[in-house]
Amino acid sequence: MLKKAPVGLVVIFSVIAFMFVSSGCAKKQVVKEESGAKPFTEAKKVAPKPEAPRVVEETRKEAKAEPPAPAPAAPPRKTKVEAAPPAPAPPDLDLKSMTIRFAFDDYSLSQKSKENLEKIGSWMSKNPGAKIQIQGNTCDIGTAEYNLALGEQRANSAKRYLEGLGISANRLSTVSYGEEKPAVPNSNEETRSQNRRDDFASLK
Repeated sequence: MLKKAPVGLVVIFSVIAFMFVSSGCAKKQVVKEESGAKPFTEAKKVAPKPEAPRVVEETRKEAKAEPPAPAPAAPPRKTKVEAAPPAPAPPDLDLKSMTIRFAFDDYSLSQKSKENLEKIGSWMSKNPGAKIQIQGNTCDIGTAEYNLALGEQRANSAKRYLEGLGISANRLSTVSYGEEKPAVPNSNEETRSQNRRDDFASLK
């Protein structure tokens, strides 16, 4: 017949058995937790490296790139230029009032004659299309043939002076009437002096 173990020993063995079982469970749990953590560690090793350096390199390439060419400037807007108003027509000249006179048996030009010729020359310069005829005249003293030659010399004196003012010769014509066309009757010396002259007429 077996002897009953003392109660104290039973309690002690029970405590030891409990501790042994508890420690075994704790080790298994730790092992399980460590085994579960391994994939996380491996995941960290597999994770790709950050690409920050590539971004920096691309930024540097962009910085080195040449700046874009400036856009072409828009063409200047054409402003409408208004036509200048036509120049006013030069005042007409009364050629009949420009008669020049000569001394007896002479064809030289007096100062008054030159002044009238300069007025005619100025008017013709402003009217490039104008043409005139210079008409030489004399009094009735002398032969008709001599007076025709003297009238021609008087007309040519006026023509040469106008040419000297810049008037083209093809705009000037001459004619001699001698004593044939007196302005007033040749009754005395005063009236005869009025007939020793050059008259001017406009040619169309």
